[in-house]
Amino acid sequence: MRPARRGLAAALFAAGLGLLWPAPAATPGQASAGVAPPAPASVPASAAVAVPASAPAGAPLAVVTVVASAPAALSCAVAPGQPVPDQCIADADPLSFEKTAVTTLPAAVENLPYTYRFRATGGEPPYVFRAADNGLPEGLALDAAGNVQGATARRGRHTFLVELRDRWGQGVRQRFALNVVGPRAPSPARPASTPAADPPIQTVPIAATQTPLRGRTLIDTWLLTEAVLGKIAPPAAPPAPEGEADGEGAGASEPPAPPAPPAPPAPDPDGLDELSEAGASQLATLLQPLVNVEYPTRALFTAALDARVCTYAAELTAKVALDTGKAAPGAAQWRERCLTAWQGPPPKTPPQLAETPVKWQDLPATLLPPRVRAWLVEQAMTSHDAAKAVAPGWSGTGCNCFVSESTGKVYGMVPNWSDPKTGPKTDFGLYDRLVGYAQPFDEDGNVTPLAPDAAQIDFLRAIHRYGSKLDVTLYRKDWQFLLRLPETQRRRVAEEAARQALRLIDTPLRRLDTRWEDRVPGLAGESHVGDGITLFLDQPTLPGDARYAAFDDFRNRLVHALIAEMRQRHRHYTLNLMVQAADLVPALRHGDEPATATAPKPSNPPTPAARGRAPPPPAPPADPPSATWTFDGLLDYLVRAEDPPFQDGRIAVGAGGYRSHTNVTVRYLVALPEPTTLSKKTLREAVESTPALAGTNRAILMRRILPLVSVGSSQAQQMSDDMAYFNDNFGGVALWPQPVADATFTHLVETTLRGTILAGETREGALCNLVCDWRWALRAAFWLLLGIVAVSLAALLLSCRVRALGRPYQLYVVVAGIVPLVIGGLLLRCDPDLASANFSNQLLFAVLAVVIVALLVPLLKPKVQRP
Repeated sequence: MRPARRGLAAALFAAGLGLLWPAPAATPGQASAGVAPPAPASVPASAAVAVPASAPAGAPLAVVTVVASAPAALSCAVAPGQPVPDQCIADADPLSFEKTAVTTLPAAVENLPYTYRFRATGGEPPYVFRAADNGLPEGLALDAAGNVQGATARRGRHTFLVELRDRWGQGVRQRFALNVVGPRAPSPARPASTPAADPPIQTVPIAATQTPLRGRTLIDTWLLTEAVLGKIAPPAAPPAPEGEADGEGAGASEPPAPPAPPAPPAPDPDGLDELSEAGASQLATLLQPLVNVEYPTRALFTAALDARVCTYAAELTAKVALDTGKAAPGAAQWRERCLTAWQGPPPKTPPQLAETPVKWQDLPATLLPPRVRAWLVEQAMTSHDAAKAVAPGWSGTGCNCFVSESTGKVYGMVPNWSDPKTGPKTDFGLYDRLVGYAQPFDEDGNVTPLAPDAAQIDFLRAIHRYGSKLDVTLYRKDWQFLLRLPETQRRRVAEEAARQALRLIDTPLRRLDTRWEDRVPGLAGESHVGDGITLFLDQPTLPGDARYAAFDDFRNRLVHALIAEMRQRHRHYTLNLMVQAADLVPALRHGDEPATATAPKPSNPPTPAARGRAPPPPAPPADPPSATWTFDGLLDYLVRAEDPPFQDGRIAVGAGGYRSHTNVTVRYLVALPEPTTLSKKTLREAVESTPALAGTNRAILMRRILPLVSVGSSQAQQMSDDMAYFNDNFGGVALWPQPVADATFTHLVETTLRGTILAGETREGALCNLVCDWRWALRAAFWLLLGIVAVSLAALLLSCRVRALGRPYQLYVVVAGIVPLVIGGLLLRCDPDLASANFSNQLLFAVLAVVIVALLVPLLKPKVQRP
């Protein structure tokens, strides 16, 4: 019993001393002397045993430490290639192949690279592998590290023998098998963009069951009304009558009831409790110029709201600084501050309710608290059903058609919900093109159909009659559905939307309503519903968002599909890409826009209770995202659509300027935020500083940009300055109309456009106005006189009796032929239907030449004397 305990104690003591450490390698001197190297300090000297080998003197020796059953390590000096004494070989960890239970290697494919690595266990590394026979198929080889590499063309099952040895020469052999198979047919792989399946829904919030779903054809705009301002500063209540004030009546002698205890104040849901009475009145007066100005996007309305408040804050600060003899902040400081003035947590005490002075940096948020600002944005949002379109008001008196093309283009936006009674009257003499806004498309690519009534058809006919053109807007702003679509489905939706959009604008007007004018010969070519497409992808996802890759892929496919559909047809089209300036130039983006743009949008409108509450102020973004649209990307779309010739990487421009080489012309409508005094210059600088644009590429792209502004958002002088700047630096302007006609602004727009962008247009004279007013009577007279001339000429050529009348009848035929020619020339020049058609001067000259020759031939024909 005691010897056993002593043995166990000795074993534990040896383990604690670290006797299992490997011995260091022997030095050449120690090896030649046949002496083992010293053992570690924890190993007693008696545990190191030197075993002389029979190798010749001077041969290098190797030392191995093996674990024996005894609590000691044996260090043996052994010459390479010589057998190891049995006492130096440990039986507890024999040398073997790793995972030898599986002797069949993974299959190799014919003529494809193959790699497999053998691994060893036990023994003492380094290990050496060797093919002991020629069983490996031709092309495959086994190296000393155990790697089987190569490629073979020999199919079938091959067996081969592998030999493994460790550093002491221990060896083991084992046979393995390898199958070489032919290449397999590729299986359909799952697309990389296929999203993972969403978990099944289990419950629905009770609030969603009580809220109607948002219509698929709804379009939102933002409009500040007098009713909203009335909520900020309600009018004073009328004074009570004197009889009631004096307490006369039956109950005057009764003692007054004790007043009820005041209820605890509740927070105002709209944030107006943060305004003092004077502050509310001042805010209403400050925002009065924004009343009756409609903005197509939330970002444009928010920018106009902030610009108005920041401009007043800067003027107020400058006045106070002047009165106190201090320096006021500069324009750059205000510009930087206003980008983030409404970010961050609001103060505990509203500044207007405190009597402490306000820092100039906090003045914008003091005049317009963040909660009030968010409430104003929500209250200003108005939803319109695009499926219920009405015809806008228009005026067709006189010949106010757009006759000649000027250097700049003027686009007029025509919302589908414009009121023909209260809205502005469309003056066709001001606009090159009108843009109908808008026709949404759904998740399957189905475009909202256009079902015009009689008034809308009249408007569509008037557009072409007065020389303008109409572009239909293809619209969508919800992009959540793209996450559920694979790549092939996104392509199908884009192609379907493009196909239906082109089918809509190519619908002939006579198919909608056939009139007798359509059967009158000599009119212009067949008129269609539209002449182009304006694509507006509102609220796009921003780079860095998980949904941006799907949106970017869908956008490119949709634009390419529209271009392909247009180029396959024979008409001339215009493709307008409508982009918000903040999505093109990140420097124009407000601080709260990224969070708004990238956050998932609810599919349902807020409940009435939630709509009355102001949403919390937006949190500051982490990093400003990059541009959603790029200038070089816009140029790529132009090149794809117009196929221009290039020279040295730049578009070649001829002596007459650059024009599209296909039936498609591309332009860009850039929605410009307020203040335009800064945003227009920032947009131009962004184009100039884009490295991908050079030479004529930059110039052409600049002239294709049309800034989009809302009528009434700026004063008269600023509007005149903006139009002059747009005409000098860009390709014109696009105007969003006021929802309610304002005679002052209507006259201002007309005089400003005619003094800047349309300054080079030739105005119509009194004669053309007369012809335009009486064009239908002149057309009838033209065809009547032309028929008389034809009959008279046929009688002159075919009847001898008529020819016998002599020269008086011939003069009559000449005069009768000149009259319809004059009337026809006036109609070709002044009739909007004919002037907008594809009649050329060469055609007119050819017709005149044929008529004159036909009249002169009988006169010049030599007469034959009667026998």
